[in-house]
Parts: sequence; structure tokens; C-alpha cells
Amino acid sequence: MKEKLILEYDAFLRSIKRNKDISHSLLIGAGASISSGIQSASDCIWEWKKDIYLSQNHNASEYYKNTKNESVRASIQSWLDNEGIYPSLNANEEYSYYAEKSYPIADDRRKYFQTLIEGRKPYIGYKLLCLLCEEEIVKAVWTTNFDGLVIKSAHQANLTPIEITLDSVDKIYRNQSRKELLSISLHGDYKYNTLKNTSSELDNQNDVFVNTLARYHNDKNLIVIGYSGRDKSLMKALSDTFSQKGSGRLYWCGYGYEIDNVVKELIEAAQQHGREAFFIPTDGFDKTLLHITKACFEDDKTTLGRVNSILASTGVEELETTEFSLAMTRTDKYIKSNLHPISFPKEVFQFEFDFGQERPWATLRKLTKGTNICAIPFKRKVFALATLSSINNIFGAKIKGDIARVPTSKYDIENVTVFKELMLQGVLKTLSDNEGIQTNHKNKLWLDNSDKSITQNHQTIEIHKAIHLSFFFDFHSKYAFLTFKPTVHLTSESEISKEIKQSLSKVSLEKLFNKQYDDILEYWKKVLFKGSNLNFEYPHKSGTGFNFTISQNTAFAEIMVVDRNYKAYHPNIYDKRFTQHKGIQFLEPELVFTNSNSLNQSKDFHPMRALKNHRPYDFPLNGTIYSNEISLGVICGSKYSKDFYGFLNELNQKHKSNVNPNYLIDYPGFSSAYNIPINLPLSDDPDKWINIEIDHSKRETQDIALRLARLITTKIDQLINKQSQHIVVIFIPNEWQAYETYDKDGEVFDLHDYIKAFAASKGVSTQLIRENTLTDSLKCQIFWWLSLSFYVKSLRTPWILNDTEKDTAYAGIGYSINHKANQTDIVIGCSHIYNSQGQGLKYKLSKVDNFHLDKQANPFLSYDDAFQFGVSIRELFYSSMDKLPNRVVIHKRTKFTSDETKGITESLKMAGIKKIDLIEINYESDASFVATNIYEGKMQIDGFPISRGTCIITNKTTALLWTHGIVPSVKNPN
Repeated sequence: MKEKLILEYDAFLRSIKRNKDISHSLLIGAGASISSGIQSASDCIWEWKKDIYLSQNHNASEYYKNTKNESVRASIQSWLDNEGIYPSLNANEEYSYYAEKSYPIADDRRKYFQTLIEGRKPYIGYKLLCLLCEEEIVKAVWTTNFDGLVIKSAHQANLTPIEITLDSVDKIYRNQSRKELLSISLHGDYKYNTLKNTSSELDNQNDVFVNTLARYHNDKNLIVIGYSGRDKSLMKALSDTFSQKGSGRLYWCGYGYEIDNVVKELIEAAQQHGREAFFIPTDGFDKTLLHITKACFEDDKTTLGRVNSILASTGVEELETTEFSLAMTRTDKYIKSNLHPISFPKEVFQFEFDFGQERPWATLRKLTKGTNICAIPFKRKVFALATLSSINNIFGAKIKGDIARVPTSKYDIENVTVFKELMLQGVLKTLSDNEGIQTNHKNKLWLDNSDKSITQNHQTIEIHKAIHLSFFFDFHSKYAFLTFKPTVHLTSESEISKEIKQSLSKVSLEKLFNKQYDDILEYWKKVLFKGSNLNFEYPHKSGTGFNFTISQNTAFAEIMVVDRNYKAYHPNIYDKRFTQHKGIQFLEPELVFTNSNSLNQSKDFHPMRALKNHRPYDFPLNGTIYSNEISLGVICGSKYSKDFYGFLNELNQKHKSNVNPNYLIDYPGFSSAYNIPINLPLSDDPDKWINIEIDHSKRETQDIALRLARLITTKIDQLINKQSQHIVVIFIPNEWQAYETYDKDGEVFDLHDYIKAFAASKGVSTQLIRENTLTDSLKCQIFWWLSLSFYVKSLRTPWILNDTEKDTAYAGIGYSINHKANQTDIVIGCSHIYNSQGQGLKYKLSKVDNFHLDKQANPFLSYDDAFQFGVSIRELFYSSMDKLPNRVVIHKRTKFTSDETKGITESLKMAGIKKIDLIEINYESDASFVATNIYEGKMQIDGFPISRGTCIITNKTTALLWTHGIVPSVKNPN
């Protein structure tokens, strides 16, 4: 039956577009005004509950101020329930009861609502509503809100609002002109005396309103959005309206797919009486209004231009980019790079070539194989490093027009990938001219003679010394850098599998310490440079003038250590010309905990040591806002239950550190580390330990994988329905390995991602533990990691960063790409959003409508989707924090395009957030550095890697920051 009630979102948009010649009206509730900074009805209820609680608990902590925090809400509700006189959680009478209980005097209630809306401005949904009115798609707005945003937005759009309240009911009897917007305030307005808040008031609707509602929607469609259905009298009026004969439809726009019972009853009643009525799952008021507007005017460029003008109407200054800067006053350390300065040819040949139906890249590789021609396709032309005669000989009659010399610059090579490939081809072909050196003409050189050979699976494999080459660009205008990175090259008489390649490469490379890494680079430096810089023309001595210069010297960076106690040493001889970069080594960030002997703060940079010596940051909240224990629910097959229970029980045991004793300290057991017990369910507890079995027989792997995923999500539902579990632990046995991922017929599946996405939609944290973990010898690391995961996933805060900016919030963007047959779906995830203390964690997924993929298959948002993402961030702020932040830091793993920057910033600036940082965080795969030390006045390679916290600025907006590396020892600070 539920399927008959639901109209999918895309079908809803098509329906509105098809019927845009029919007048519609909107019924909006408090949900429509959340993004304009006005509390929802639910938020009001929780504020009233908090006020009641604090007025009777005068010494209550200030932690109770943020009623968006789920733990705060749970604590307050527990107290209310224990009092025995308050409505149960989510009861229909909560709103009216707490409104009257908090403010029994009607005028006080009026002033409360007046305070809520003072200074608030209509956000994007209200602006687009006025555009729909002007185009006569929407003619009237019925609202339960007191905020007056419909009226404000109408004035701003040069429409005439006809405001009808409980004090001016008779104004509803009038003819309506094209430039008028009818606004009916069903619960009154704070500017006037009559308000409806209490149960007796809300149980009665004005007869004129009721009759007009039915008459008005006899032939007009009603779109309900942002309204919960809490008001009994209004729901009865709607039921009466759509139980009468008529052609007007009812579209009830809900948030997500959950249909409240009163809404379900309304839709079913309407359908039973022959009226068309549907529930539409949406993603909020603003996004829905934006999509409706775009759908209605997708063929009208003029109106779409007005829509875009509304989206961009922030009325704030242009964006300014803040440049990175480091105040370096001295040199305390030197670090050595793998960067060799290189200058490129100032011009290349360019010509048009008739590729016909052939693929450009494949054609060029075929034609130039075995020649000294380097060529790439770009914008329907060929660019080449070669002699004029060789180009004519190879490309011949298919050349169209003249072959011309065109200038190139470092900027072109840095910003156009194919030009990088062209220059790298020239370097590789030249360096492989050395006797005994081979190349793949793409990114690698190796020695002809193998270093060693091994036999694996009856296959003999030769392992050759090799290096990976690439370019690195920074602020230097005249030259870039050629980077060398150690690698291996494998050869065999038969094809080597991908798994064997990865395994052998890992064995050869993962244990390269500083000195060994540098030794390999120095070896190749001798082989390739032979004691002098490389200056060559490409092709060799051809007279083309395509000249390269590569320095044999590697670049150094000078580092200042931000620690006045650090004792610096300097070499007796050092050529300052080697220094190409400068940077700072920051101190380890201080973390804030609660002192073990008081409730004061304690600070330490080492999290494990501080947890062992002190208490978690939020320790004072145990027993008040938080419960006195952390509880787990478990999903595990019965045949593994005994072993898995034994493993989980080791959380309560001590584990000695057996590796890296300078950093890793002994694990003391969960309650000793976190000062709170962890409640592990017994394996025979049917409510908290859920058995799971999967039938492997008579089905394809793909079918079993999907059945397994759905079975796990069913078990998660079963757990959370029986117990209010925040954390569900799922045991993944080795026998499921074949079902964890597949890529078949264009459909990509990942069990981990499937479970995480489902759990996120339910507000549940999950922890997947694989069978191999149970037998891992690194017990100390595992139980530190696992215990911290459980503590954080129970929505607690083990520590916070010291000296963080207050009123700053952070959001991370992640993408999920799903390829199905010829279709690509992109889901954008606001992977996390939290305040400056790491609190208020939220997660949200949204499908992206309009995106493009770059050559690396990275997705980028259109302006519209970026704007909508900004709307989503605002909604998450309002749902998790007590106020909007002054500054927002947003980060992702790919660059921010101009459309993304414009859409996100304009959306947030409309909310009054003017400080917005957009940061791309990526792993630098090409540039590498090794630490050095000074011994008896001479510089040498250090035995340890670079210190964590080292930062080098490479140009105005990019910097290298080491997030891994050496940290101060817990045993010996020096």
C-alpha cells in the first residue's frame, strides 16, 4: 500500500512542470524557515524543555545549553520522564503543552516568537516562491508560521502581499490580481494579538479558513512542505477538503521516505474519495523550491537567468584568496629532496593531422614507436618534439596545412597534462639513450640487467632496479623540478599477475628507510648525470633548438623549529644555492583532557599517555548528559561467536606494547583508559547479539553479495528496534571475502560502503571487524584503535584541540561514484560536519544532478549543485549546533572549480557566513624529502624520517604538510 502513496521526486517535478498552467498553493510549516535561521517546531519544544529543566536544576552544567546535542536531549528527556507529569517523547501534544507550560501568559508567548524572528531574512526558497507567484504557478501560501518571511520576501520581489491573519479573516474574500501573493497565517502573527499555540487554540480552526481551504482547492493543487501535521484542526480541515469532489491534487512533501501516520491517513482518505494525493520524499524546502523552479523554466532562458540572479544575490563583496605565509626567522634543520631543477624548451612544433576514425592517442603511439619523435594530441592538433623532416616522413600526407613553431611556457606545462607528458617523453627518451637503460616512454626507467630473480608459483621473475619520473611545480618562474622516486621493474617470460606485481613491489619498497632511500637516489644520480648537469637538445644535436637543462643537484629546504629549547647545528660548508624552499616545523598540537584529580583541564600532545594519566575531555558529563556505560550490539555468525566474544572481551584486558615503544604505550584496558565501562553483550543474548547466516549454494556471487548486504541491514534494524544502540559491531568472516566487492556488467558494489551508507541514514555507528584481526599479533595497537573508535562512535569526545577558534565549523566533502551499464551516478556526501571542539558530528548523502568528470574520473559539481550543497551544509549546521558559525572550513580531495567555489560561497554568504575556507587536501606523490643531521660539522642523512608537523610553502596557495613522521618520544622528550 505504501507504494501507492509515494510519488517519486523526479516524477513530482515532471508533474508540476506539466501542470504549471494550473494554479497551485503552498502550505508551509516551520521546516520551511529553518534555513532562514528560524527554529523549527521541534527545536522550540526542546528549548522549552531545557528552560523547564534548568529552572528546576539551578546548578546544571552549561553543557545543557546546546539542545541540538542528542546526548543533551536524552538527559533532559530522562529527567522529564522521571518526573511523571510531562508528555511522552514525540507525543502530539508536546508542542502545545510545553508552549503553555513555559509561557502561560499569552503575551509572553507572543514576545518569545517575536524574539525568534527578529532580524531574520528569507533564504533562497522564499525568494523562488515569489518568482513562482509572479509567473502565476503559485497564487497563495497557507502557513502555520509566525515568522512573516512570506511577506518579507514578497516585498523584496516587488509583489503585493495580501496578509490574512486571525485578526483579519474577512480579507480572504477578495479578487486577486497578478502581482499579488495571498498569505494566510493559520496560527496568527506575532505583530497582532491573536496567536495559536496551546492545545485548546490548536484544536480549533477558524470556520472561514476551513471553508475557504476547501473551496480554494476544489480545482487548485496544494503542495505541503516543511509541515509535520502536528495541528489536529488543520489536519481535519485538510481531510475534509480532500474528501470532497474536486480536481485539485494534494502533494505532501516530506523529508525522506518516512511517512507519519497522520499524513498517511490523510493521503489514504483523499485517495479513497477519488482525489489524487501523494507523498513525495524530498531533501528540504529550499532544494525542492529550487528544483521546481528549474523544472518549470528549463526551456525559458530568460526566467532561468532570473533564477541564477536570485541564487547569486548575496549582496556581499567579491571573494578574496588568502595567501599562505610562514614567518621564518632562522634555520634549525635542513631536509634534502628528490627534486632536480629542470628548464624546458621554449617552443614546440604544432600541426593539424587527419586522424579519421582512429583514436588520437593510439595512433600517435603507433606512428612514433621506435622513432625519436615525441608527440601528443591537444585540441584537435598535434604538438611534437622532433625534427621537421622526421615529422614529414612519419605523418606524411595526412598533415593538414603547415607545421608551425609555437611558444610554450612553464605555466602551459604545469597546467595542461598532455604538455607534461610531452616533456616527460623527451626526458625519458634522452635518458634511456644511456647504455643498459630502458624506458616505458611514460614514467619509468630501469636497468637492463636484473638485480635478482625469484620463482613464485612456478614462474621466474626478474627484478630490475628502477626509478619513477615526474614533474613538480612551485613558485619558481624559470624552472620546475624533475622528481626521481625508487621503484622496481619486473620481467618474466609470461605475464605477471597484478597481485604478484603488488606483492613484490611492496616487499622491495615498503622498508626503505631514510638512508636506503637516499642511497638509491644517489645511485641513479651517478648513472644518469655522470658528475655533471645535463644540457641537451631534443633530438640529440638536431638543430631544433628544443633545449632541456637538468641540474644534477637536488634541492634542499631550510626548516625553523618552533621550539625555543631545540638545539640547532649547522654544517661547516653549505651552498645556499641548494636551498629552494623554506618552512617551519610546528610543535605537536596540544590536546585538552580532564585532570585526573579535579575537573580542571589538563593538556598533553600524546593522546594515549593523557588518557592513561588523566580522563577524557567529556568525563564530567558521565551520568548526566551521557550514560554511565558504553553499550555495543553485535552481529556475528553463531559458529564464530565464541572466538569473537573472546576477542571483544580483550578490550577490558591490558596489552603490552611490543613495537615502537617511543610512541606506543601499553593499553591499560577500556575502563582504565576512558574512566567508563564498556558493556559487551553475551553471545547468547538474543536482543544484543544477533546471529547471521548466509546460504552460499546455488546462486551467483553477485546475488549472494546483495542478499548478504540486505540481510546485514535487516539485522541492524532488528538491533536498533530492540535496543537504542549507538554502535553496532559486525563480524566479517573470511568466508564472505568473495562477496565484499564486485564489478559486473558495469555495476559496482562494495559491502563496506553499502553498510556505512545504510547506518548513516539510521543515525547508527558501525564497526566492521574482519576475521584476520582476531589473530593479529599487534594486540596493543589494535585495542587502542578499537577502544578509541567505540568511544568516539558513542558520540563522546575523548579530547579537543587546544586554542581552536570558537564559532568555527568544519565540513568534509566526499563522493561516491556508481557506474551502472551506460549510466554514472554521483552521490555527494557531507562526510562530516562538526564545531571547533569536534562536536555535533553529522553525516548526509545527496544525489548530484549535474556533474562532470575529469580524465581521472574525479567528479566536479555544477554551480547549481554546489549551491545546493551549501544549502545542505546550512541545514546540518542548524540541526547540530545552537547557532551558525562565523567561519566555515570545507575540505575535499580534489580542487575546487570556479563553479564549486561560487556556488558554495554564495549559498553560505546568504546566511551571513562571510569567512569561508575552501581547502584541497591531497597526498603529494611526486616530491619527497629525507631528514638530515649534522655530525662533526658535516651534513649526513638521518636515520629517522622528517618530523611530523613540518610545513613547506611551495607557492601562494599550496603547501606541503607532513602529517606522518617522527614525533617526540614519550620516554625521552629529547
